[in-house]
Amino acid sequence: MADHNTPASGAVGVMDALRESTKDMHNDTEGQDFQKQLGSGTVRQDRYVAYLGQLYLMHKHLGDLLTRAASADSRVAAVLAPYHTDLSAVTGDLEYFSVAPDSVVPLASTAGLLSYMDELARRSPLSLLGFLYVLEGSTNGAKFMAKTLRAGMNLPEDRGASYFDRYGDKQRERWSNFKETMNAQGFNQSEVDAIVVEAKRLFQTFFDIGSELIATSGAVL
Repeated sequence: MADHNTPASGAVGVMDALRESTKDMHNDTEGQDFQKQLGSGTVRQDRYVAYLGQLYLMHKHLGDLLTRAASADSRVAAVLAPYHTDLSAVTGDLEYFSVAPDSVVPLASTAGLLSYMDELARRSPLSLLGFLYVLEGSTNGAKFMAKTLRAGMNLPEDRGASYFDRYGDKQRERWSNFKETMNAQGFNQSEVDAIVVEAKRLFQTFFDIGSELIATSGAVL
């Protein structure tokens, strides 16, 4: 049996592959109407709170599945850090808006993703790391977004938009560690390809969630 820690000859590093393969989808998602409103701090409050709820559902489900996967695959265990499954920032933001996290209802796009995550966890749990890549990568520009949201929505420094600055001064360090740890696992080419596919899927889901929120006239909680 081949050693799964040995990359195939000529295999591209996973982080380079993820960055290059998802570049266009990343740009398309950032250009989506809801994401532009979010980034400018002009987002409507009900849509913003609904979005926080979808993020909570996504992070919780992925964290649970990755924790299980880590018990069976040392490479997932190496990548997964305790702070990846810490929901305190997003739950605190929801509670600031008087929303109990357990009361959040998934949008159609989110529900489809959560169901797909379950199926993926059964057949290719390592590929769940593609979702984690997108969520961790989003922290790179989120600190600026947190400031914009606080200003645009008149939020306090420590609540309401904490999710977007959840790592604080440790953000760069944690992103660097994530990149180094991912690359150190020596995924073979088929594994890299599978991780990339799931990263693209999550970018598409974010685009779809934004479209649903824009089309929704009332709050979705």
